[in-house]
Amino acid sequence: MTAFATGQGQTIVLVHGALGDYRQWQPIADCLQSHFRVVALSRRHHWPNDPPATAAVYSVESHRDDLLALLQALGEPVHLVGHSYGAVVVLSAVLAEPSLARSLILIEPPLPSLLSSTNSDLEAEHASRAAMVATLKHQVAAGDNAGAAVTLFDWAQGGTGGFAALPGASRRHLLANAATIGPTYSTPAPHLDHMHLASLRIPALILNGARTRPVYELSGLAAAASIPNAKSAVIADARHMVIVERPDATAMSMLEFLALQ
Repeated sequence: MTAFATGQGQTIVLVHGALGDYRQWQPIADCLQSHFRVVALSRRHHWPNDPPATAAVYSVESHRDDLLALLQALGEPVHLVGHSYGAVVVLSAVLAEPSLARSLILIEPPLPSLLSSTNSDLEAEHASRAAMVATLKHQVAAGDNAGAAVTLFDWAQGGTGGFAALPGASRRHLLANAATIGPTYSTPAPHLDHMHLASLRIPALILNGARTRPVYELSGLAAAASIPNAKSAVIADARHMVIVERPDATAMSMLEFLALQ
């Protein structure tokens, strides 16, 4: 795991999602550093760390434990922020050691375990995701990690062309981490239910892009309903990759929330 730090004040720790690294957070860190000490992570096996080997340990739990080790080393409670897969990592860390966090910000959290399996609105969404995962696993098996990355982000961004519509630097960063896509989908996410989230007693904000996929939107709504006194906000003109599509608006929502803590 690698990190960069900037700014002064209370510490805010930023954890990226699938195929990301700490470079995704730079525009947001630029907005936050006047108010906070910002620590942005590259999780294990993400740039500039070594890519995963065949037998690499890669799971939400391993990333959670890496994060907990960092938080314990920092020696003070921090504001924890996670995007997508990173939101599941930070949520898992807070549930394991709640005393290490001052507050929690979940951006586009994928939490299907909070959603009803009988929700007819999600039947097509689940089928679409299953088809996407099957395609990307086939591409990974064939050695086409870059193609699998495009498959994933086309789906996450709403359909064909979603990856191509992302900013050029973001596309390059995602492709630089394409070797992590197989490990990302090799281990199931932990089952986090409403009772787990209801146990949290720290301030929480859930952020979604206004044009995100239904599974992310409904996961965000379910998380906000489950965490006591959680707040939620929507970023206009953004999809799942809101942190690179609308970094200034994302940072502003974060600052507005943190100013009340």
